[in-house]
Amino acid sequence: MILNLIDRNKIRADNFIILLLLLMYTLWPLFFIVTAVVSIIVYPLVALILRGILMIVISLRKKRHGNSVNLNKILLGIIYIMFGGFFINYILIQPKVTSKIIITLFAFPMVVVGMAGIIKGVIVDIYSTKYRILNILIGIVTVIISFMAIDSPGEPFIMYILTLSSILLINLLSRAALYLSEYGLSLIHFKNFKLFFYIISDYILNIDIDGNIELRKIG
Repeated sequence: MILNLIDRNKIRADNFIILLLLLMYTLWPLFFIVTAVVSIIVYPLVALILRGILMIVISLRKKRHGNSVNLNKILLGIIYIMFGGFFINYILIQPKVTSKIIITLFAFPMVVVGMAGIIKGVIVDIYSTKYRILNILIGIVTVIISFMAIDSPGEPFIMYILTLSSILLINLLSRAALYLSEYGLSLIHFKNFKLFFYIISDYILNIDIDGNIELRKIG
Protein backbone atom coordinates (compact mmCIF):
# COMPACT_ATOMS: atom_id res chain seq x y z
CA MET A 1 0.00 0.00 0.00
CA ILE A 2 1.04 3.60 -0.52
CA LEU A 3 0.02 6.19 2.02
CA ASN A 4 0.05 9.76 0.83
CA LEU A 5 1.85 12.19 3.08
CA ILE A 6 -0.25 15.10 1.83
CA ASP A 7 -3.29 14.67 4.05
CA ARG A 8 -5.74 17.54 4.48
CA ASN A 9 -5.51 17.46 8.27
CA LYS A 10 -1.72 17.38 8.08
CA ILE A 11 -1.80 20.54 5.99
CA ARG A 12 -4.20 22.17 8.47
CA ALA A 13 -1.94 21.25 11.38
CA ASP A 14 1.16 22.54 9.60
CA ASN A 15 -0.61 25.81 8.78
CA PHE A 16 -1.56 26.29 12.44
CA ILE A 17 2.03 25.59 13.50
CA ILE A 18 3.40 28.10 10.98
CA LEU A 19 0.93 30.75 12.16
CA LEU A 20 1.89 30.04 15.77
CA LEU A 21 5.58 30.35 14.95
CA LEU A 22 5.05 33.65 13.11
CA LEU A 23 2.92 35.03 15.96
CA MET A 24 5.44 34.06 18.63
CA TYR A 25 8.39 35.40 16.68
CA THR A 26 6.52 38.67 16.09
CA LEU A 27 5.76 39.13 19.77
CA TRP A 28 9.08 37.80 21.08
CA PRO A 29 11.15 40.96 20.42
CA LEU A 30 8.71 42.90 22.63
CA PHE A 31 9.96 40.94 25.66
CA PHE A 32 13.40 39.57 24.66
CA ILE A 33 14.88 42.00 22.17
CA VAL A 34 18.54 40.94 22.58
CA THR A 35 17.69 37.24 22.44
CA ALA A 36 15.53 37.80 19.37
CA VAL A 37 18.40 39.52 17.58
CA VAL A 38 20.84 36.71 18.45
CA SER A 39 18.29 34.11 17.31
CA ILE A 40 18.19 35.62 13.82
CA ILE A 41 21.77 34.38 13.44
CA VAL A 42 21.77 31.24 15.61
CA TYR A 43 18.60 29.51 14.38
CA PRO A 44 19.56 29.50 10.68
CA LEU A 45 23.00 28.13 11.65
CA VAL A 46 21.38 25.33 13.65
CA ALA A 47 19.17 24.54 10.65
CA LEU A 48 22.31 24.47 8.49
CA ILE A 49 23.94 21.92 10.82
CA LEU A 50 20.84 19.71 10.79
CA ARG A 51 20.75 19.93 7.00
CA GLY A 52 24.37 18.83 6.85
CA ILE A 53 23.73 15.84 9.12
CA LEU A 54 20.72 14.80 7.05
CA MET A 55 22.68 15.04 3.79
CA ILE A 56 25.42 12.78 5.19
CA VAL A 57 22.97 10.21 6.57
CA ILE A 58 21.00 9.96 3.32
CA SER A 59 24.18 9.69 1.23
CA LEU A 60 25.61 6.92 3.44
CA ARG A 61 22.32 5.03 3.31
CA LYS A 62 22.50 4.98 -0.49
CA LYS A 63 25.87 3.23 -0.20
CA ARG A 64 24.40 0.49 2.00
CA HIS A 65 21.75 -0.16 -0.64
CA GLY A 66 24.27 -0.52 -3.45
CA ASN A 67 23.79 2.92 -4.95
CA SER A 68 26.65 5.25 -5.73
CA VAL A 69 27.60 7.61 -2.94
CA ASN A 70 27.42 11.31 -3.68
CA LEU A 71 30.75 12.41 -2.21
CA ASN A 72 29.97 16.02 -3.02
CA LYS A 73 26.91 15.90 -0.76
CA ILE A 74 28.87 14.28 2.05
CA LEU A 75 31.60 16.91 1.76
CA LEU A 76 29.01 19.69 1.61
CA GLY A 77 27.30 18.24 4.68
CA ILE A 78 30.58 18.27 6.60
CA ILE A 79 31.18 21.89 5.55
CA TYR A 80 27.68 22.85 6.72
CA ILE A 81 28.30 21.26 10.13
CA MET A 82 31.72 22.83 10.60
CA PHE A 83 30.63 26.27 9.39
CA GLY A 84 27.48 26.32 11.52
CA GLY A 85 29.24 24.93 14.61
CA PHE A 86 32.08 27.43 14.40
CA PHE A 87 29.88 30.51 14.16
CA ILE A 88 27.39 29.32 16.78
CA ASN A 89 30.27 28.79 19.20
CA TYR A 90 31.71 32.20 18.32
CA ILE A 91 28.39 33.94 18.97
CA LEU A 92 27.56 32.15 22.21
CA ILE A 93 30.94 32.86 23.84
CA GLN A 94 30.49 36.62 23.46
CA PRO A 95 30.34 38.43 26.85
CA LYS A 96 26.90 39.92 26.17
CA VAL A 97 25.40 36.51 25.47
CA THR A 98 24.52 35.44 29.01
CA SER A 99 23.37 32.03 30.24
CA LYS A 100 19.83 33.45 30.42
CA ILE A 101 19.94 34.29 26.71
CA ILE A 102 21.27 30.83 25.80
CA ILE A 103 18.54 29.10 27.82
CA THR A 104 15.88 31.29 26.22
CA LEU A 105 17.28 30.52 22.75
CA PHE A 106 16.88 26.83 23.55
CA ALA A 107 13.51 27.10 25.28
CA PHE A 108 11.74 29.27 22.69
CA PRO A 109 11.70 26.68 19.88
CA MET A 110 10.81 24.06 22.49
CA VAL A 111 7.54 25.92 23.04
CA VAL A 112 6.82 25.53 19.33
CA VAL A 113 7.85 21.85 19.45
CA GLY A 114 5.44 21.26 22.33
CA MET A 115 2.60 23.13 20.65
CA ALA A 116 3.26 21.21 17.43
CA GLY A 117 2.79 17.95 19.30
CA ILE A 118 -0.49 19.20 20.75
CA ILE A 119 -1.78 20.49 17.40
CA LYS A 120 -0.86 17.34 15.47
CA GLY A 121 -2.31 15.12 18.19
CA VAL A 122 -5.61 17.00 18.16
CA ILE A 123 -6.04 17.58 14.41
CA VAL A 124 -4.41 14.73 12.48
CA ASP A 125 -6.70 11.72 12.94
CA ILE A 126 -4.85 9.26 10.67
CA TYR A 127 -2.34 8.59 13.44
CA SER A 128 -2.80 6.03 16.19
CA THR A 129 -5.08 7.32 18.96
CA LYS A 130 -2.73 6.31 21.78
CA TYR A 131 0.19 8.15 20.19
CA ARG A 132 -1.97 11.20 19.54
CA ILE A 133 -2.86 11.32 23.25
CA LEU A 134 0.78 10.71 24.21
CA ASN A 135 1.98 13.59 22.01
CA ILE A 136 -0.67 15.92 23.42
CA LEU A 137 0.39 15.15 27.01
CA ILE A 138 4.10 15.43 26.21
CA GLY A 139 3.40 18.67 24.32
CA ILE A 140 1.65 20.19 27.35
CA VAL A 141 4.52 19.23 29.67
CA THR A 142 7.04 20.58 27.14
CA VAL A 143 5.30 23.96 26.92
CA ILE A 144 5.09 24.29 30.70
CA ILE A 145 8.76 23.39 31.27
CA SER A 146 9.89 25.65 28.41
CA PHE A 147 8.07 28.67 29.82
CA MET A 148 9.53 27.92 33.24
CA ALA A 149 12.99 27.92 31.66
CA ILE A 150 12.31 31.18 29.82
CA ASP A 151 11.15 32.77 33.07
CA SER A 152 14.18 31.46 34.96
CA PRO A 153 17.14 33.64 36.04
CA GLY A 154 19.48 31.46 33.96
CA GLU A 155 20.98 29.50 36.84
CA PRO A 156 21.66 26.66 37.36
CA PHE A 157 22.55 26.69 33.68
CA ILE A 158 23.52 23.03 33.26
CA MET A 159 20.32 21.81 34.89
CA TYR A 160 18.14 23.78 32.49
CA ILE A 161 20.12 22.68 29.44
CA LEU A 162 19.99 19.01 30.45
CA THR A 163 16.27 19.24 31.22
CA LEU A 164 15.45 20.90 27.89
CA SER A 165 17.68 18.43 26.03
CA SER A 166 15.88 15.51 27.68
CA ILE A 167 12.49 16.98 26.81
CA LEU A 168 13.65 17.48 23.21
CA LEU A 169 14.71 13.83 22.98
CA ILE A 170 11.37 12.68 24.40
CA ASN A 171 9.54 14.82 21.84
CA LEU A 172 11.69 13.42 19.04
CA LEU A 173 10.85 9.84 20.02
CA SER A 174 7.16 10.53 20.59
CA ARG A 175 6.84 12.34 17.27
CA ALA A 176 8.63 9.50 15.50
CA ALA A 177 6.21 7.00 17.07
CA LEU A 178 3.30 9.21 16.00
CA TYR A 179 4.39 9.47 12.37
CA LEU A 180 5.28 5.79 12.10
CA SER A 181 1.87 4.79 13.48
CA GLU A 182 0.32 5.98 10.20
CA TYR A 183 2.06 3.05 8.52
CA GLY A 184 1.40 0.55 11.27
CA LEU A 185 5.06 0.66 12.30
CA SER A 186 6.39 0.86 15.84
CA LEU A 187 9.49 2.11 17.62
CA ILE A 188 9.62 -1.22 19.43
CA HIS A 189 11.71 -2.15 16.42
CA PHE A 190 14.15 0.74 16.76
CA LYS A 191 15.41 0.24 13.22
CA ASN A 192 12.17 1.93 12.14
CA PHE A 193 13.40 5.15 13.77
CA LYS A 194 15.47 6.05 10.70
CA LEU A 195 12.28 6.02 8.62
CA PHE A 196 11.06 8.97 10.66
CA PHE A 197 13.73 11.18 9.09
CA TYR A 198 12.65 10.13 5.61
CA ILE A 199 9.00 10.85 6.42
CA ILE A 200 9.89 14.43 7.39
CA SER A 201 12.15 14.76 4.34
CA ASP A 202 9.42 14.45 1.67
CA TYR A 203 9.61 10.70 1.15
CA ILE A 204 6.63 8.37 0.66
CA LEU A 205 6.75 4.97 2.32
CA ASN A 206 5.56 2.11 0.14
CA ILE A 207 4.72 -1.04 2.13
CA ASP A 208 3.97 -4.06 -0.04
CA ILE A 209 1.86 -7.09 0.88
CA ASP A 210 4.94 -8.88 2.24
CA GLY A 211 5.70 -6.02 4.60
CA ASN A 212 8.73 -4.81 2.69
CA ILE A 213 9.35 -1.07 2.91
CA GLU A 214 10.37 1.06 -0.05
CA LEU A 215 11.11 4.78 -0.04
CA ARG A 216 10.11 7.08 -2.88
CA LYS A 217 11.04 10.75 -3.04
CA ILE A 218 8.14 13.13 -3.69
CA GLY A 219 8.62 14.89 -7.02
